[in-house]
Amino acid sequence: MDLAEIKSNIDELRNFIAQSKRPQVKSLLESELKRQNDLLSSLAATATKPKVAAATKSMPTKNISTYAWDESAKWVKIYVTGIKEAGQTIGSVEPTFEARSFTVMLRDVAGKNYTLTISNLCGEIRPAECTVKANKTGVAVHLAKEVSGTWGSLKAKREEKKEDMPKMDKDADPNAGLMSLMKQMYESGDDSMKQMINKTMYESQMKQRNGDTSLPDMGDMGAGLDDL
Repeated sequence: MDLAEIKSNIDELRNFIAQSKRPQVKSLLESELKRQNDLLSSLAATATKPKVAAATKSMPTKNISTYAWDESAKWVKIYVTGIKEAGQTIGSVEPTFEARSFTVMLRDVAGKNYTLTISNLCGEIRPAECTVKANKTGVAVHLAKEVSGTWGSLKAKREEKKEDMPKMDKDADPNAGLMSLMKQMYESGDDSMKQMINKTMYESQMKQRNGDTSLPDMGDMGAGLDDL
């Protein structure tokens, strides 16, 4: 994805917004327009950053998935063992604590890096009071509870939510995400919505044939939305 493609997507989204009459549809399109603008700003900033020399020593990084934990009224403790032997050192310990999550990076442990990330904690913690302490075979992460009490589990249970309107995937490719959004809008829209999308995509295809690559080819959807 380069800057030119993102700018073309932005222009096309503005075209959709100008033709859209439904507040919910317009809100979705404006949300995607904001994401494309943010991506454009991010890529532009990255292009101007000076290149940093590569590290002289590269070590493999292993995610820690096995650990034990317990709690008291004020603290939660997570124990990671078996990553080093007694006498071995840890090059550096780099913790990052947030209200409901944390990450601990352990660098240069017997020639390896280790990372432990736990999100969606059962309760909130006090980042400024949390610590990481090394022991003989690993580390212990001490989390200070924001409110004293019993959690009962380390992670909170997630509740599934139903979405009434199509939702863009923030991590998806911008072009693929835009196409997916338009397809969902077409499938769930009425005749006037389908007519508006057909008209706009037809104009986009005409531009592509004339050398203006505003959007990538949409395959079956672009060939004829009425066939869906």
